[in-house]
Amino acid sequence: MKFILCWIILLPIALQAQVKDDFTDGNFTSDPSWTGDTSAFKVNAQHQLQLNTTGSDTSSLATQGLTMFEMEWSFWIKISFNTSLNNYARVYLGSDSPDLKGLVNAVYLQLGGSDDSIVLYRQNGTVHIPLFKFPFLRTNKSTNIFRFKVRRDSTGNWDLFADSTGGKQFSRFGYFTYKQTVPAAWLGVFCRYTASNSAKICFDDFYAGRILLDTIPPKIISSGFSDSLTIRIKFSEYIDSACIYNESNFSLKNNPEKLIKIFILKEEPSIIFIIINSSKNDFFCDTLRIRNISDFSNNFLADTSFLLCFYIPGPCRPGDMVINEVLFHPDVSGSRFIEFYNCSAKVISLKTLTVETSGNGYQTKPSDPLCSEERMLLPKDFFVVAADSSKLCSRYHIPDPGKITTLEHFPSMNADSGSIFLRSGEDSLLIDAMSYSQSMHLPFLVNTEGVSLERLDSQIPSNCRANWQSASETSGFASPGYENSHYVIDPGNGIDVQLSSSIISPDNDGREDLLYIKVINVETGTLLSIRIFDIRGNLVKTIANSSIVSENSLFLWDGTGDSNLIVNMGYYIVYTESLSVTGKHSKVKKPIVIARKL
Repeated sequence: MKFILCWIILLPIALQAQVKDDFTDGNFTSDPSWTGDTSAFKVNAQHQLQLNTTGSDTSSLATQGLTMFEMEWSFWIKISFNTSLNNYARVYLGSDSPDLKGLVNAVYLQLGGSDDSIVLYRQNGTVHIPLFKFPFLRTNKSTNIFRFKVRRDSTGNWDLFADSTGGKQFSRFGYFTYKQTVPAAWLGVFCRYTASNSAKICFDDFYAGRILLDTIPPKIISSGFSDSLTIRIKFSEYIDSACIYNESNFSLKNNPEKLIKIFILKEEPSIIFIIINSSKNDFFCDTLRIRNISDFSNNFLADTSFLLCFYIPGPCRPGDMVINEVLFHPDVSGSRFIEFYNCSAKVISLKTLTVETSGNGYQTKPSDPLCSEERMLLPKDFFVVAADSSKLCSRYHIPDPGKITTLEHFPSMNADSGSIFLRSGEDSLLIDAMSYSQSMHLPFLVNTEGVSLERLDSQIPSNCRANWQSASETSGFASPGYENSHYVIDPGNGIDVQLSSSIISPDNDGREDLLYIKVINVETGTLLSIRIFDIRGNLVKTIANSSIVSENSLFLWDGTGDSNLIVNMGYYIVYTESLSVTGKHSKVKKPIVIARKL
């Protein structure tokens, strides 16, 4: 019978495993009930417990706490003034009496005072013993918002955490050992204030109970560069700074020597910064490997890696960037545009470049920068400025609309003829220029509205008229933001294709009746295909189809199609594609004109 009686007596204590109040019920008089200077507090519209009185005084409230071998306390607080000797707040984690203004035995966290510090104290009547002072945290702002978490294990080891923004991304600020029992019968708040601050302290989200374990590992939210030399990796929660002291936790797969410093700022403990060692105009892509990263609850991020491209923008000089495609006479559903191509090995800042035009006696002033925000154009990439990017994107096939932007002050362009100038905005240096006219379009096109002029070769000067051609019908008559429908691919270390002439007239008069196609720099065993396409992209002749060729090979085209009939006059493309035994894949396009005597 005694055993049953003891169990009944202890049942209410067992049921009260925690104290929790977020004041969403709109009061502090029940569930749980707070006692003390009740007239000096209210629950405000944000469901926070707010000091709400007048004059200079001290006010306190307390609610029943509990005692456990292992405890966790947490709460949110906002102090809307710079604290001082007579203006501060306390949160009592445990007290032997609800009268927090009396001579209690207690442990409390004080925010503010004469030095604006945040300190955990043990109080024995009139004696106040500091146990721990939060480093870096101060209450010297006009608005101070914090969320705290304090833990004590069964052996008297204390851990202290805080979020200086009031959120729930806690940083561990320290630990200490204090084995004396906490008098935890009462949990409460205490405010000392002058008249001007008598309604400027708020509390919320009180919790006291068993230790709540975090079992969720951190995640990477974003990654990139905060400046030209610093990688910035943001995590879903605060990261244990001890992780960064082991350099092997971070590595670049192919450029390990380029990582020179790893650090976390105390103001942003959820972000890891990595400084790159690099020189001007450097550019590389590599895999960043990350391992052994944990939060303060010892939850580890799974070892991960991601591709990272690094660059330092270099100055744009003549030949680095070219005008690659122009639409100067749009149809009613389209928009004028100018496409640029970075043919250098540099990363170029578009914010440093401007474009201007001239024609029929006028010349525009340099435009606004090609991009109002900092944006880099990587090597071998395209960028398009348009009078109306939305119309342009709806009119043509555009694989990557992110490469198209509306230039607010797009320069004037005649629908008949004119010139375009790309300049450095820093010193007005001319980077590239080209002149356009309707006569540069293919002569058999009945209507050239909505048809762009495309550049054939980025290495041939822009003012060479033969380097421009009407965009193909198969592309929709324009290819803004990606590879032109007519272009010559630099074979690099692959094959080289040479044509005997740019014009042939297959009329059997003994002059330029045949086109000689010479293929050189071919590895033994290479498979080669040569095909002839018309201006609309239709296949008209297959000269070689995955043929095995020798180091130097010669092919002939007599101007006939697969039907063995002479093809019509006009522009054609000699398309050569090869695949070597070592895996080198090369493509080359070269234009050819079929002409006849009139």
